[in-house]
Amino acid sequence: MGWDKLAQNLANRCFSTKKEDGSPCINFKEKDTLSRFPDHKKTITICYNILKQNGFEDIFFEELEKSLDSDPGLLKSQNIYDELYNLHGLFITTNADRCFADLKFNPMQIVYKDFNPSDIDRTKLYHIHGLIPHRNSLVFTVPQYIQRYANAPFRKFLETIFEKYVVLFVGYGMSEFELLDFLIVKFGPDKGRKAKHFILLPFYNGEKNILEFEQFYYNSMGIKVLDYEKDELGYGQLYNVIKSWSSEIYQTSTYLDDSLKEIDEVIDNYGKQ
Repeated sequence: MGWDKLAQNLANRCFSTKKEDGSPCINFKEKDTLSRFPDHKKTITICYNILKQNGFEDIFFEELEKSLDSDPGLLKSQNIYDELYNLHGLFITTNADRCFADLKFNPMQIVYKDFNPSDIDRTKLYHIHGLIPHRNSLVFTVPQYIQRYANAPFRKFLETIFEKYVVLFVGYGMSEFELLDFLIVKFGPDKGRKAKHFILLPFYNGEKNILEFEQFYYNSMGIKVLDYEKDELGYGQLYNVIKSWSSEIYQTSTYLDDSLKEIDEVIDNYGKQ
């Protein structure tokens, strides 16, 4: 689900959940007001505190887990995680679900806390906003965001990523761009350095002007917009884009040869011992 749907569901649960005296945690007017907030993180933060204050913190996590449910049909027919994995990149996600983790990484390769800027490994998956089975690691409310991004080692971790790597943002919109402030502070035009990063965004055919408008905005963070058409398949076209890229990379990259050489070296060293 998107942030908007999660916020709506949480407001509804605050209204439908009864306290010991039989009254709801919030009345209808309060639910209606919460549902109209344009800032969904604000709504989520307020609902979390309402439920926690009334002893229903588990209900918050119940709704959170439901919002992260995957579409089993898509995982079988168009598993974008397969194609992303074939890009052979360093994978960092703000998602808290386990779809990518369960499919492609063993538990020792999954990092959801203690982000070490001096030990960045592209064989690992970094869940920078936590992982759903580990509640203390999650970043969903405003105080959690503030705490996470104020953490010095974490900020250094991100700074290292944006300085040393080319970053491709997949599945992001600015309404849920948690890294916005960080990017502007570190890579804004007044900093005298330009980041070379990219974001994949969907457009309808003929929306050249809209694409230009988006580029004006992203330029301030050193991000170039890569567009794909959604006329026929909607956001499902993203799968085809990533699949095409992974196929091209497989044909031109030396990754497979390098990996085989690495395996041979390990085998040789093991035999000598």
